[in-house]
Amino acid sequence: MRSRRARRLGMLTAIQQLSVDGRDGVTAAREGALARLRPVAMMALVASLGFLPTALGRGAGAEVQKPLATVVAGS
Repeated sequence: MRSRRARRLGMLTAIQQLSVDGRDGVTAAREGALARLRPVAMMALVASLGFLPTALGRGAGAEVQKPLATVVAGS
């Protein structure tokens, strides 16, 4: 919950800064959202890709770890 608040606060701060720099509200909101989208998308992609070896793995313990990895990598 705290990380969601931090992301929202970071986005709002970026939008406010762009607005103070002289951009209108719509442009500031668009640029601020795009600036924050890349780090969030990269984090989600890396987390999903990190679970792929576990989701596709075989061997001892794979039957226990595979369902969790499949859910995390698929979401």
